[in-house]
Amino acid sequence: MRPNPALAGLSAAVAALGLAACGGSGGGDKAGGTRESKPVVLTMANSNGDSSALETYAAAVKRRSGGTLQIVFKDRWRLGQTDYEANLIRDVKAGKADLGWAGTRAFDDVGVTSFDALNAPLLIDSLALERKVLESSLAPQMLVGIKPAGVVGLGILPGPLRKPLGVRRLVRPGDYRGETLALQRSQVGEATLEALGAKGAPIAAQAPVDGYDGVEQQISSIQGNRYDRVGNHLTANVTLWPRPPVLFANAKALDGLDKRQRAALIAAAKDAQAPAVAFEQKDAAEAAGILCRRNVRFETASAADVAALRRTVQPVYDQLDRDAKTKAAITQIRSIRAGLGAPADAPSCAGGSAGEATSAASKPAEKRTPLDGIWTLTTTRAEAAKGFPRGDLVSENYGHWRYTMRRGRMYYTQSSEGHSRWTRATYTVKGHSFTFTVTDYGGDAPNGAAEKTGEVFRYRWSRYRDRLSLQQVSPTTVKVKPWRKVG
Repeated sequence: MRPNPALAGLSAAVAALGLAACGGSGGGDKAGGTRESKPVVLTMANSNGDSSALETYAAAVKRRSGGTLQIVFKDRWRLGQTDYEANLIRDVKAGKADLGWAGTRAFDDVGVTSFDALNAPLLIDSLALERKVLESSLAPQMLVGIKPAGVVGLGILPGPLRKPLGVRRLVRPGDYRGETLALQRSQVGEATLEALGAKGAPIAAQAPVDGYDGVEQQISSIQGNRYDRVGNHLTANVTLWPRPPVLFANAKALDGLDKRQRAALIAAAKDAQAPAVAFEQKDAAEAAGILCRRNVRFETASAADVAALRRTVQPVYDQLDRDAKTKAAITQIRSIRAGLGAPADAPSCAGGSAGEATSAASKPAEKRTPLDGIWTLTTTRAEAAKGFPRGDLVSENYGHWRYTMRRGRMYYTQSSEGHSRWTRATYTVKGHSFTFTVTDYGGDAPNGAAEKTGEVFRYRWSRYRDRLSLQQVSPTTVKVKPWRKVG
């Protein structure tokens, strides 16, 4: 996952009611009252570039603990390593971080097989099913099996659905034969591709996939990492597997907390279930819309194709069924799936926000607009902190901008902390609505938070002389510091 793009801060949804603050960490003062003490700060190792997907969990921990616990994320943990998740688990065991998370796929590498049913190919095929499974009795049973990893399980959150993206169509079993697909390290994943006649090539998070025949990734990652520059065929209605994050703690760090604090870490994982699903739904929908505008081909596998894929990966199930607990879990998941009906998570480019293959903003105006001219904007990190969530406070979101706008075409540069990048876009102005669509970008974005080709931003604007005031209304609501016209 990449950090959210500049001027597109994503406010984390806060889970429902928590417990009232009655912290055991406070103490009496000399007057017989109470005084507040500083919260216990827990570091969470996060392999991704931002923590947006986990902010709801952190908020729930703070609320459940009565404000006595605070989670601080350490992003890009083990960045660049193909086995980054297994090493992150080992780092938390060693006490290099208090908390951590890793995809269920990674635990085979540290001697834990209790999550294998969640990784079984073509089994969990929707976010609705994933949530039902994680809210069932299976999740606590699986967490018990984490003991060989030397960490303490706190919960499992719903994660993104992984799809196949290929240089060519990846719809039928024969389409995979002889192909080499990039994937995040996973024993079950590699066995699945082998059963399909393909080869899996483990890559690090956010690593390039040039030279491969495809990749398994969630839609937001395909969009954010520009994997569609390599493969243009996304099999939208085939979910290879989900990527649920397992939350865990260092045993010694957990022992140092009081009873309420330990309970808060576990209860917060339950509170975060619904917000996690909502986050993944929104993330995937926005990314699908961008991929449609970038003319990615959304392929559809027929019912017969999906059935054939499931028959072809049966050897993987034969291997998984050798473990009695995994076999029982797979049977239970199939039963839950049968009660939900057909999945409704397959994106398409036929209507809705994801179907805007050509937005109005992609057609540049031929006449002058009220916004034509050269504009500049300078913001400090402190100013940016007032308008963006913590996960968006990266150097791409503050510094100096220079916008050149003429007859529906825009070119702007942004520089901060020694880095500089550029973006091209087309724009339209209708009344007091200003919309622009990114057509190209480049330069140096050290946090990967540059705007991406196909992204659309919408604003309300007002102007007084050489001052242009903006309020971003999509993809989220952010008030932007006024631009100043200089030419």
